Amino acid sequence: MISAFRLTCLFLFTTAAAMAQMPVMKIKSPDAGQSVILSSLKVDVQVTGNIATTVMTMQFRNNSNRVLEGELTFPLPEGVTVSRYALDINGRMREAVPVEKAKATETFESIEQRRVDPGLLEKTEGNNFRTRVYPLPPNGIRTILIGYEEELKGQRYHLPLDYKESIPSFDLKATVWESLAKPELEEKPDGSFAFRNTSGHTYIADIHKTNFQPGNALTIHLPKQADMVESLLQKAGSSYYFLVNAYPKAQSRPRNWGNHIGLIWDVSLSGLKRDTKKELALLDEIIGEKQNLTISLGLLNNRFTPAGTFTITKGDWSALKKVLENVVYDGGTNLSAARPFAVDEYLLFSDGLSSFGAPDMKLFKPVHCITSAPRADYSNLKLAAAQSGGQFINLQTLSVKNAAEQLNKEVLHLIGIRQNSALREVYPSLPVPLDGHVSIAGITDDAAASVTLLYGYRPGAVASEQTVQLKTGEPTMVNVHRIWAQKKIAEMDVRYEQHKEEISQLSRQFGIVTRNTSLIVLETVHDYVRYDIAPPAELREEYDRLVKQQLIAKETKVNDLLQKAVTMATELKSWWNQAFKPAKSGKHFPHPDSVVIVGNGNHVMRETAQLRRQQNAAAAEMKMEESVAASVAAPRAEREASADRLADQVMIRGVASGYINTDKTKDRQKVAIETAAFKSDQVYMKGLEGATPAAAYQHYLSQRDAYSTTPRFYFDIASWFYEANRKDTALTILSSIAELDQENAELYKMMAYKLKENKQYEEEIFVTRKILEWRPMDPQSYRDYALALEDGCYYQQALDTLYSTLLQSYTREASQRDAGIEEIIITEINHLITLHKRRLNLAKIDKRLIASMPVEVRVVINWNKKNTDIDLWITDPSGEKCFYSNPRTEAGGRISNDFTDGYGPEQFILKKALKGRYTIETNFFGESQVTITGPTTVMAEIYTRYAGGEENRKVITMQMPAAGKEGVFIGAFSF
Repeated sequence: MISAFRLTCLFLFTTAAAMAQMPVMKIKSPDAGQSVILSSLKVDVQVTGNIATTVMTMQFRNNSNRVLEGELTFPLPEGVTVSRYALDINGRMREAVPVEKAKATETFESIEQRRVDPGLLEKTEGNNFRTRVYPLPPNGIRTILIGYEEELKGQRYHLPLDYKESIPSFDLKATVWESLAKPELEEKPDGSFAFRNTSGHTYIADIHKTNFQPGNALTIHLPKQADMVESLLQKAGSSYYFLVNAYPKAQSRPRNWGNHIGLIWDVSLSGLKRDTKKELALLDEIIGEKQNLTISLGLLNNRFTPAGTFTITKGDWSALKKVLENVVYDGGTNLSAARPFAVDEYLLFSDGLSSFGAPDMKLFKPVHCITSAPRADYSNLKLAAAQSGGQFINLQTLSVKNAAEQLNKEVLHLIGIRQNSALREVYPSLPVPLDGHVSIAGITDDAAASVTLLYGYRPGAVASEQTVQLKTGEPTMVNVHRIWAQKKIAEMDVRYEQHKEEISQLSRQFGIVTRNTSLIVLETVHDYVRYDIAPPAELREEYDRLVKQQLIAKETKVNDLLQKAVTMATELKSWWNQAFKPAKSGKHFPHPDSVVIVGNGNHVMRETAQLRRQQNAAAAEMKMEESVAASVAAPRAEREASADRLADQVMIRGVASGYINTDKTKDRQKVAIETAAFKSDQVYMKGLEGATPAAAYQHYLSQRDAYSTTPRFYFDIASWFYEANRKDTALTILSSIAELDQENAELYKMMAYKLKENKQYEEEIFVTRKILEWRPMDPQSYRDYALALEDGCYYQQALDTLYSTLLQSYTREASQRDAGIEEIIITEINHLITLHKRRLNLAKIDKRLIASMPVEVRVVINWNKKNTDIDLWITDPSGEKCFYSNPRTEAGGRISNDFTDGYGPEQFILKKALKGRYTIETNFFGESQVTITGPTTVMAEIYTRYAGGEENRKVITMQMPAAGKEGVFIGAFSF
């Protein structure tokens, strides 16, 4: 088994003024201690002009005697992205190749099922990356290589080296090519690190240390003369990529602030990571410049709260400052919740990561977007500023003084280039403020062409221009093409939805990680062939030979689930129309689980979930394939006639006339549903019993530092507030889970379940839509989103989305894992049609699926984690238990296929209920993964008289106890 690196590396390389953040390996085993260390770090930095290429090679040693799993996180600044990733395979480094993100994730998870783990590097929302590292072999070493190009700003290169422990082997080398002046070291890790002139205008500095803890970061200043220009050319066939750097003298004119400013302060949980001291210092500079003004304050997290209007005279803003210094940071971020004030312009202090709502703001006045966060959505902040006529300020790369100067003045911008037929695809094409430096990149067929830069204070009004002659002579070996691609992608990313296909194509071509393209490493050339992924150069010859000779079958996807669904619909109709007559006497007793007798019989071992998983998957696949084959072989005329008969049934008030229950519905009483009471025995819950909501919230804040990264902490406390009927406070605390990790579907599912339980449907719709965006390879993603739409009364969209679940293509592994989900989908499609037919257009729905099948009992369980095995148990009044070993009861109860590997769901339905009490339980076999999500979260939906008159639903969400816990009580009801 090779090492699996699900690399979503969080890079952040900031200026010397910003707080340094370095790679951190977090081990998921709580008792691992300091078992894993960074045993070797090699950094190679090469600077040509204003382009720096950084390659970091890291070796991690596991000093324990067991396999461990970790997560590697380390932070890239604005406009920079990973372009190289490699890891060791059988002792040799193998380069990654670019793949469309969804395909990369599918491939990764399919290979995981074979216990062979690939490496995957992907980007999450904002300019952020993260990683899973598994396995870290006992007493072994894994090696990771990361590379990226960046365009230097302010003529400075910065590499943080903030390591808390010494590194056994440390190597650092920096080379500056073709520099007219000797580079200056503003910070260096060791006193011996110094540049020396090796030849011409090339400067090199390097050190090798053992057991070394760097004292400082590496910050290189590259002196440039004012008004100088540089150009680089990289040959590409008959064309050239070019990069022009200009260092014009900064020009500006005073800017008049409005008299009334709206201040929007992001108080979501991630605000704790912002440099608020720096933000307050910038605000002080702005107010000091204006002196007399009015500021209306709005606090923004998962909701927007007006927090007063402050009249400031002679620069005294102490009252406002006191409010800002004492705000509580809590909850997720919903930028779209911001509401306009009657102001002249806005200041927004935020990281721009809208974790719990849409990212767009409608404020109708200029919005100046300011961030000091180590992780931020730069594209979103830039878009908000550009669309409104405001400015974007990054306090990670600007000092407070420079930021204030930029805001207090109208600065000269690069507003474009003069039209030239020799130039094409020149970026940026949008106005860019001058901060002592500006650069453009493009393509030309003429190496001797010239570029005329146009400067102005506003688009279309040219104040000055500068002509640059492209550099003739020998083209550079610097990756100018990737700098060009990064500039083009960055501009398109501002309007991502409009350009996502082109971004994906460009990022794959140039090997750049974007939000929809990843880098992947596979173990063998056979895997590259099987999953139709072009390998790195070292494997290309063998790959081409295997493909040409067709020696390896490519992975085939299941095109859709429709035919299986049609077969399942026929089975469900047959079941529904069957008359069940349970025996009136006699009690049913629990069915024993399968057992294996070991040795002399004194030790009895329960069958393993793995064995049951294999047996169920094989049986389900065989049964379904046989049914599909039989259905396809049926005479066409017979199938069409059957479909026509179903479609011709007359619907009355949403219930098919042929299926109306003969009971007198007006005489029936609503069935009361009992659910398990919320309880948590965690330490942080002590002190909440009997507390007032205000005291309980303070208790929550007092405990938060100790549990700040624990999802269950927020889930449990939010549950307490929901029980206390404080839904607003509960929602804020629950939404904090969205701030704990980037693009974590398990965390979002946890929130979605709780939102459904508490009827917060608009929020449920947003959360499930994000899950679908991240995981379009799972049928559960479509289903969850569809059911959230139904909760929100978007019935047509719900039906279309639910039906689309059956039309997607899935990997064979996913299809086998989720075999039988069609039964649940069909039930839910017909529920929508039965209740809301008059509001729906059914033209696209296969008629063979449609049949109103109301039932008196329906229970569904869902869970939020893969590789998890949870069983649904329903015990009826006679004592008979319906579960995976007894899927059909004498009373007519049926349970859907036993899901042992995925997200579920599992469903129990019963057409005609027996009189008496029904109990609902789960059996938690366990899970085969360890994640930051914590315990598995289960949501149970309990219905009585489903799809019929007087339907009643109760939803309960709870976290599972330790694996192997049988008979966890969920709920009960009596007919």
